[in-house]
Amino acid sequence: MIRLPGYLRRLLGFSLLIGLLPVVLLGGFSYSKWSSDVQEKVYEADLQLLQQTQLTVEQMLKTLQHSGVRFANSSLVNTNIDKPLTFHDFSLIEDIQMDLTALSGIQMEMFKPQLISISQNWVVAPDGLSSVSDAMGEDELDYLVNRPENSYWVSGADQLADSEPDEVSLIIKIPLNLNMPSGLLMVRTSSSDINRLILKNAQPGNVMVLDEHNRVLAAADEEAIGTLWNSSLSLDERFAKDVSSGSMESKIDGDMSAISFIKSGYNGWTYLSVTPIKEITKESRVIGWFALIMSLSVLAVTALISSIVSFRMYRPVRGLYELTASMVGLPDTAKRETDEFGFIGDRINQLSWNESRLTEQLNRQIEPLSDFFMVKLLQGEIRASEMKDRLNMLGRTDLWKNVGVLAVQIDTLEGTPYKERDRDLMLFAIKNIISELSSSNDTLRTILSGQTVVVVLGGNQANKELFKNEVYSRTEKLQQAVKQYLRLKVSCGISRMYGSLADLPLAYKESIEALKYRVKLGFESILFIEDLESREGRPIYPEHLEGRLLDAIKQTDAEQARMLLDEWIEEIFNSEMRLDEYQVSLVRLLIQIMRAAQDSGESLRIMDLESKSIIDKLFELSTKEEIRQWFTQSVLEPIIRLIDERRNEKYRSIAAEVIHMIHEEYTTDLTLESCASRLQYHPSYIWRVLRKEAGVNFSDYLSQHRLKIAKQWLEETDITITEIAERLRYNNSQNFIRYFKKMEGTSPGKYRAKFRQT
Repeated sequence: MIRLPGYLRRLLGFSLLIGLLPVVLLGGFSYSKWSSDVQEKVYEADLQLLQQTQLTVEQMLKTLQHSGVRFANSSLVNTNIDKPLTFHDFSLIEDIQMDLTALSGIQMEMFKPQLISISQNWVVAPDGLSSVSDAMGEDELDYLVNRPENSYWVSGADQLADSEPDEVSLIIKIPLNLNMPSGLLMVRTSSSDINRLILKNAQPGNVMVLDEHNRVLAAADEEAIGTLWNSSLSLDERFAKDVSSGSMESKIDGDMSAISFIKSGYNGWTYLSVTPIKEITKESRVIGWFALIMSLSVLAVTALISSIVSFRMYRPVRGLYELTASMVGLPDTAKRETDEFGFIGDRINQLSWNESRLTEQLNRQIEPLSDFFMVKLLQGEIRASEMKDRLNMLGRTDLWKNVGVLAVQIDTLEGTPYKERDRDLMLFAIKNIISELSSSNDTLRTILSGQTVVVVLGGNQANKELFKNEVYSRTEKLQQAVKQYLRLKVSCGISRMYGSLADLPLAYKESIEALKYRVKLGFESILFIEDLESREGRPIYPEHLEGRLLDAIKQTDAEQARMLLDEWIEEIFNSEMRLDEYQVSLVRLLIQIMRAAQDSGESLRIMDLESKSIIDKLFELSTKEEIRQWFTQSVLEPIIRLIDERRNEKYRSIAAEVIHMIHEEYTTDLTLESCASRLQYHPSYIWRVLRKEAGVNFSDYLSQHRLKIAKQWLEETDITITEIAERLRYNNSQNFIRYFKKMEGTSPGKYRAKFRQT
């Protein structure tokens, strides 16, 4: 199959659209308009015929109703409706029957009038006298009486009316002006009389009459009488209830039908005409076929002319496309599948895009390359001969008279809305703030190096002191901006002021070194390295506080140990020392504490904190408060807890051994001194341990245990009291008896007798 080139397809399609669209739209509009007009005329004709049918039916109903009202208002009825009637009143009954028979003014297929006395329970009909219960059910009577209308029509299709589905009844209350009537006039007729009137006015489609509940009263199909008219679209849902007539379309028995209706204001009945749509559009379909044939003929001629014109217009475009495709070596198969103008445009766009991409890539690399250059410059990896060219890359062609390095670090994230995971983000935000507050006239570059923001500053002040003051002023503004916008505390370390960029590696180290003095000065410090090193003095180490601290640790006195640690830290940091001397003092104290722990027999389980050695962790602390907190929580408290646990275990073990000796050797001359000698401890130490663990001293525990054994022997054996006293190592039986009586309130003999009686 031959595939036309893309542009030729669009050109041909556009030509066909211009020629064919008006023909299609005109033909479709004409057919639609004519069909709509035909349908509207059919609806109008149906409504007119329905009105004729309504007038004919209601004329018959009104004639009968007028006759019934005259009868109900007659003196014969009003005089006797509340009187009892029996077969002896045959003359009166005949008069009533004659008037009932005279109600029918026209020939009707079924005519059954009844005069009903509700108060006297009798019914008079042309066929005789009967009781109300014989004529109708109690529910039907209540339904007819309680309806609000004084005169109304009810169909047999009504579920509460106890009559045949094809019956239509006229109900008139007697008297007419009372809510609770004394009697009723009921005239039963057949829906076949209404059907005869409907068929008399013949019209297309199916005509039917519905009561107020949409039940069929009359229809050409007599089997439908009494059933609920079922349409996929209810009249009450389609039209408001105050609409008296109208038309609509609905699907009935699977076919679309046109429905015209009139709602009667006389009795609430609905007159329907249902006509299948295919019957209405039968004539319009013939015209539609004719219009279709004519349109197709015009379409064919238009398509031929459009094709000829399109091929002629395409020739110059094809020539240009073939030339471009041959330049890039496009295969013949691809030529047929490629849009000509799109291909040419793509070639031009690709060249432009390649140029833009290269430019964008170069621009994106400038930022990281500049940071990389600054890192190498600060680390001293840029030779002096290369420095000028590298500075040109950063856009700097002139050199400052004074340069220095500012290092900024976050003091702490505690007390801020940020977590440790936000630290890198906050450093980046600080870098942006510094960049916003700086200009190319006084700042070479701002970079991130680990946990530090590094800024290379420069100026052309007359001397270094003026430049130093300018740097201090800028640093204060930086601290305030970070605190205002990020709610963070930062400290700044500032190097010495130099006159050449070649000294930047040294200045960088000095700025980092200056930040370490936060350990003495605290948060939000601005630290000049030259000011810090000029205040160095003789190192002082508080050995007396160290000794008292170690004693408190050995005694597991945590409160005293914390207090002495605070005093030691305050004394150390109140002295003027170099940073390394502070670190040496801290390491010395740490080693002494670990040695005290080892002397107490504890293994150093604190030597690994977060996969770092304890010394490395100590050197990472940057403030006095952090050092105090770390020593307290990570060193003192764990060691004191370990020593205290080991000591308690030892006490429990010693007490258990002493108690075991008492339980096993209570019949011997066991003493505190003998137990201490066997355990290789001082007797007073054994006494204190047992007192702490058991709550009693050695002699009391031994006496209590011997008393317990004595009671057991008195209860379970016949050993004499003298022999018990001898076995339990009392000097004589009298001493045993006195002690037993003191503790139990009775003598051993009475205790044995009382126990055995029980």
